[in-house]
Amino acid sequence: PQLSAETRREFETKLNEARGLLEKDPRSADHIIWLGRRTAYLGRYKEAIAIYSNGIKQFPADARLYRHRGHRYITLRCFDAAIADFEKASKLIKGRPDEIEPDGLPNARNIPTSTLQSNVWYHLGLAHYLKGDFRLALAAYREAKKVSTNADMLVATTHWLYMTLRRLGREDEANKTV
Repeated sequence: PQLSAETRREFETKLNEARGLLEKDPRSADHIIWLGRRTAYLGRYKEAIAIYSNGIKQFPADARLYRHRGHRYITLRCFDAAIADFEKASKLIKGRPDEIEPDGLPNARNIPTSTLQSNVWYHLGLAHYLKGDFRLALAAYREAKKVSTNADMLVATTHWLYMTLRRLGREDEANKTV
């Protein structure tokens, strides 16, 4: 991504901080996730995927690692790999309480707008949509809508739900989503 010199310096500083935290506590899934996120913010997507993959070896039952790696696979247009990760994450979150995902690039109010579950379902829907499998995208967006508890996620999910229904030729149903 194109970053201003100031933003690049800030992102590099935060990446170095994330590396330092992981070096001090290499058995922290949180530190692995932040190292991956900070790496991806600088456009180093393959490196971020490798970080998440190593984290999955240590924490194979942590849905967050699959969610973040899946997101980076979407960035690289590796939709099958993304779908596999989001499907794994969806199994791991089933029946568990949802959790807020902290924003690495906070909004103006510094209020997180998504949760682990909303991100898993939303991005699973996106991967299916981008792959052209609108039937499976629809199922994922319906699940995402169930856990989209704030206005930002509800609007984003409803938008893609609408777009998916339109792609399926279900205009009447699409019009009822808004």
